[in-house]
Amino acid sequence: MSTALKIDGDKLEQIAANFAATEKQINVACKRAISKLARHLKTVALRETSKVTGIKQAVLKKRLFVSFGGGRNTARLWFGLYGVPLREMNPNQNRTGVQAGKIERKHGFIQQRGGKTEVYRRVKLERGSENRLPIAIQTAKIDQAIKHVIEADILKAFERKFYIFFEREMKWESSK
Repeated sequence: MSTALKIDGDKLEQIAANFAATEKQINVACKRAISKLARHLKTVALRETSKVTGIKQAVLKKRLFVSFGGGRNTARLWFGLYGVPLREMNPNQNRTGVQAGKIERKHGFIQQRGGKTEVYRRVKLERGSENRLPIAIQTAKIDQAIKHVIEADILKAFERKFYIFFEREMKWESSK
């Protein structure tokens, strides 16, 4: 899923005209505003995804990257949408299964295989399968939560914050 966010050039020109800025000052201020906005959106995404899923921000932080470049004034936020393995969320074995944070897997178990401790659960036996007792690594699904956060929070924060950051940077550039 790719979403491109566009900035209204007329609003930028109006803000720049208020400060009587040169083209160079506008470019520098725009680049810094985009950088600050991308870092802010990363924080918003981590916070809101953590609230929605119940997974700690430290675990989700490994799945969110900000990169700059690829164009004149661009920034990219990349979200890893694969499920988060329950082993990363400090799982505990209890009577009914495994509890990892707010996520519970009934009939799950913790086992060390191949040098890694994982959370497993038995799955249905498929016809013609060679595996007599199939088990699957348990993960917490985050893809729908991240899509919801992007649509609900990231897009709103982008609209609200970019012009604030740009105006601050223009004020800084013009005061030099």
